[in-house]
Amino acid sequence: AALALGLAAPLAATAATPTPSPTAGTASPTLAAAPAGNGILRPGETFAVLATLANPGTATVSAASVSLSIGATPLTDDAALTRWLSGDASGVTLQQIATGTLDATAPSAQNSVSFTVQGTDPALLGRGAGVYPVLAQTSGGASLQAPTVVVVPAEGASTPLAVVVPITAAPRTGGLLTAKELADLTAVDGALSAQLDAVDGSVATLAVDPAIPAAIRVLGSSAPPTAVAWLKRLLALPNDRFALQFGDADLSAQIRAGVTTPLAPTSLQSYMTAADFTQPVSAVTTPSPSASTAPGQPSFPDLAALLDIGSADQNVFWPATGSVDSSVVGALGALGSDAAPARILVASTNLAGGTATATAAVDGVATPVYDAEVSRALTTAAAENDTALRGAALAAASGHLAFARTGAADRPVLAVLDRGTDRSRVSLRATLGALASAPGYLPTTFAAVMGAPRTDVSLGEASPDAVRAADVADLLSDEDTIDRFATILDQPELLTGRERAEILQVLNVAWTGDAARTAVADHRSATQTTLDSVGILSSDFRLVSSSAPLRPWVRNDLPWPISVVLRTQPDDVRLRVQADTPIDAQASANTRVEVPVEARIANGEVDVSMQLYSPTGEVIGARQNVQVEVRAEWESIGLIVFIVLVVAFLGIGVLRTVSRRRRARAPEQAEQPESDDSASREADRVDHT
Repeated sequence: AALALGLAAPLAATAATPTPSPTAGTASPTLAAAPAGNGILRPGETFAVLATLANPGTATVSAASVSLSIGATPLTDDAALTRWLSGDASGVTLQQIATGTLDATAPSAQNSVSFTVQGTDPALLGRGAGVYPVLAQTSGGASLQAPTVVVVPAEGASTPLAVVVPITAAPRTGGLLTAKELADLTAVDGALSAQLDAVDGSVATLAVDPAIPAAIRVLGSSAPPTAVAWLKRLLALPNDRFALQFGDADLSAQIRAGVTTPLAPTSLQSYMTAADFTQPVSAVTTPSPSASTAPGQPSFPDLAALLDIGSADQNVFWPATGSVDSSVVGALGALGSDAAPARILVASTNLAGGTATATAAVDGVATPVYDAEVSRALTTAAAENDTALRGAALAAASGHLAFARTGAADRPVLAVLDRGTDRSRVSLRATLGALASAPGYLPTTFAAVMGAPRTDVSLGEASPDAVRAADVADLLSDEDTIDRFATILDQPELLTGRERAEILQVLNVAWTGDAARTAVADHRSATQTTLDSVGILSSDFRLVSSSAPLRPWVRNDLPWPISVVLRTQPDDVRLRVQADTPIDAQASANTRVEVPVEARIANGEVDVSMQLYSPTGEVIGARQNVQVEVRAEWESIGLIVFIVLVVAFLGIGVLRTVSRRRRARAPEQAEQPESDDSASREADRVDHT
């Protein structure tokens, strides 16, 4: 009975607690509208729009009817277009031109409906050139809206259009990409391969992060084959190009932190292994002209060879979007020369006055201005893998491009695909294809645009990131400490070069907000770990001899051997210690040290401080204090005591032997006198008789 009750109890408890029913997801369904042809509608053409409902929640969205409407009049300017796309329909009159039905949409699924309106439809006939608002809207249940636009292009001369495309990897805190990361990124489906696939055959100007070619070249003969092939392909592309800062570091933050010349890598030697450069590696890089060519000896490339991106424009700077002000332009402009004047890319949203043009100048410094609205739409499209959302973004880009042509016909337009790495091959190709086929535009190169006459513009006040500038100052302070610490190495650049490369990666413009704070904090923590990698291991000593060495350990967690000086200082004259002891410590090991010590006559406890210094006198690691218990001349005193004890024991032994012999002779001496008395008495008796 007890067993039955015991088994029934959990069943009853289970029955009493019903399983909760699934609740609907908090994510709301969305509707997107993508006009065909990137939103371009020429007179007489069929107008097609794909409306797609995405349901990210866990509950099914009921079927709904969908209507498609178009504005009676075109939007007036860029600002009106931006308001419309953000959902502000004020001042817009719409005319319904088509209807359709969306089936019920299951959780985590999509459903689409296609609208087709013939070019002969009265709603489309007679429309003049312009950017017209278009709206797809559901009815019944939850009403969803998807604003987009369609562009009726204007006839006229073609406007030069240049586009800049970054060739970058995802932000990181390590100084260079690893071999495994390179293998993944340069694989057929890798992000770096997708970038080259997209720009191949275009006239796009490439903004290349030199840290990527450097990461491939430092691996020498061990570089992944796909990475070597990718580098060859990059160098073979005919596209104009310029180098970003190493790691695409934030230029504006450096200038605001007081850096007069942007930071650059100092050495990448620590990333190279001798075994990878004992054979010719011309397929990857060219060794330094001064490198040794002795058989079996490594021939390392120099820094310039590692960073080479091919034939490139010099002194072209691309700060983070929206970060440029007059101080940044002035500092970067001073870096130019007569042969290669500085050119600083500026977003149109940074202008305070003047026309946004690719041939602008601020105080005599070339500041090619890229259209911020066009660039934003293109960047969104390039990052979007969903067909409907990408189509909507490309339609928006077409609308902003139409307004960019409203100025002088010969005024060139510059656009950029802002930094981003999660871009598919399809999205990038579609985005660059939309630019190449934009009506009224003639694709051209950044270099060609720079040859046109300049137009003076003025800059407004940017919104500087004070925290970011403070981060730069902190990182540079840590770097100074590392520079002093690195004097313990025969080749300080092994450590200082790595530190600079990591700082530049941490300052990547893609690090923003909390992610940027975390990256800086992690790097500063790693720097402190490096500074703590060399130290003294010791404990208290007992000195029982007048001269015996102290034997501490020197800990070296670095992967390279070091040279340091151990300086010891007692706090009492009872102990004389060798002041400086040179030490050559092995890599990644603890090295035993012997410091000669001489004790004086007095006894007691003496504190000895030990501190490591570099050969140049820089303090290394933390000071170590040990307590030495001094027992001066203990071995002499012990020897005397031992001799005294031996003499005492020998004396005692002799005394005991003599005493024992005396005691043994005492009875014999006692018997001899008694015999003499008896003989005398006997003689007296005879005489008497």
